[in-house]
Amino acid sequence: MDLHVYIGAVRAVDNGVPLYEYVAENGDPFTYPPFALVALWPLGWVSEPVARVVWLAAVLVAVVSIAAALTARRGIVGWRRRVALTLVAAAVLLVSAPVQSNLRFGQVSVFLVVLAFVDALDLTPRPVRGVLIGVASAIKLTPLLFVPYLWVTGRRRDAVRAGASFAACTGLAHALWPAASTTFWTDAIFSTSRIGNLAANGNQSLNGALIRVGVVPPERAAAWLVLSALVCVVALVGARQCHREGHTARGVVVVGCATVVASPVSWTHHQVWLVLAGLLLVAGPRRARMAWGVVLLVAMTFSVGGWLPAGFARENVRLLAALAVCTWGLAPLRDRAPATVGLLPGVRLVVRPRTAMAYAGVVAVAAGAVMLLVRESPVAVRFETPDHRDEALWGPPTNGCIGYAPVPRADGTIGYACRGLEFTANGQQLNFGWGRTQAGRGGMVTVQGQVGPQVARLVFVPVEGTRAFDVPLLPQGPDSGPPRAPQHKLPDVPLGTTVSGPIEDRRSPGARGFSIAATNTDHALLLAYGRDGKRVGDGGAKLRTG
Repeated sequence: MDLHVYIGAVRAVDNGVPLYEYVAENGDPFTYPPFALVALWPLGWVSEPVARVVWLAAVLVAVVSIAAALTARRGIVGWRRRVALTLVAAAVLLVSAPVQSNLRFGQVSVFLVVLAFVDALDLTPRPVRGVLIGVASAIKLTPLLFVPYLWVTGRRRDAVRAGASFAACTGLAHALWPAASTTFWTDAIFSTSRIGNLAANGNQSLNGALIRVGVVPPERAAAWLVLSALVCVVALVGARQCHREGHTARGVVVVGCATVVASPVSWTHHQVWLVLAGLLLVAGPRRARMAWGVVLLVAMTFSVGGWLPAGFARENVRLLAALAVCTWGLAPLRDRAPATVGLLPGVRLVVRPRTAMAYAGVVAVAAGAVMLLVRESPVAVRFETPDHRDEALWGPPTNGCIGYAPVPRADGTIGYACRGLEFTANGQQLNFGWGRTQAGRGGMVTVQGQVGPQVARLVFVPVEGTRAFDVPLLPQGPDSGPPRAPQHKLPDVPLGTTVSGPIEDRRSPGARGFSIAATNTDHALLLAYGRDGKRVGDGGAKLRTG
């Protein structure tokens, strides 16, 4: 699925289609920074079946490379033992849910893990250390957390090279596609709802958890930024301590798990770092850690949510595991002594891990209290369909007549015309009105309107970032049957004047209507898409402001 999007985006841009206007047949857009297209460009040189085979082979090589990098930092003596343990680690990775997800979808995530992991472990030649992290960050932004990791562990030149390579790759993409780069950095980067239903349990990030518990968008963004910053700071302190004690792999994996927590979206294929954490825990040396490592590997291989009672823990198992790895599993900060971190030449920060953990806990509890205060109940949604109408919600059917106009006749009588919304070829394709009804329990907001002939799909998102619903579109133009007579006396008709004759049809050809009822539209989106998958109408601002 994702490989198909990559190939389609390359070919679309090659044919002159703007990158962030491309949408695959299944509705998926291209969501990565523009430089990702540079890295994926060779996919356009081969057919898709060939690309699938090549991609599969590359994923297998990447998995073995990750396993080899992991064993290389464990100080294993003897090449036979190292090869055996590398193959065991690769096998565990291959059967895990994140790698299976990479294989199933044709995802790029596993390659980003290879680049960041190998570079952060100092397995690359010294003159180019940091470059791979910069390249990975230009393809997807989350590996940028490894830049401050390099800095706080004393590898300042590597951090500078990482930042410089990120800037160079981003600049190259801007030179190739300036319009696409401007669109991404000013618009698409903030439109996380383009990625899909972020409330789905597959998104095991802090942002996903906040959406699932019903935190509304403005407060949700603030809570996500604060909590993510806390997690990243704690993870960097712990990773630095691991590095000082010679446990470089542990420190790198701690930072990797922090990217899972802090990213706006962390689907299953992003969570390879948690499998590496499980492998490191299983490697010992303490039996308790080994047991927790086995539990973590089981959780990252099987769907364990069904074994837990319904609630927050069940929906966020892997997020909680990532938080545990960052703060306790691989770097138990409660036992650490104060440390000095050099931020800049002559500027040093004294870090007391236990005190920092206590402060972080206080802030996290405060943020949790705020989230409880701004939490909203799930939005209930209903739609009018050809087989189901509720006149208590939507009133009598109009058949597309939004109004009636008197039509003078030659014999002195007056007829009338059924008027519909007008849709021009290049004009507005979505129009609606809304109001609140007392029908039903607690009342609902009703949204009724029409779409023009260019609209192939209308989508309603009750709260930005949650599941999108396809709105049923009902024919309401001349091709939907004869217009209905008005229910009430026509306005602007003099008393005593006879109103008779056939109804003149002035409805727009190809117009279709829709009716939506929702318990709340304060954070909703209403998006209309054309047959080419491009957005041709956006009613979200009107819904939110009235």
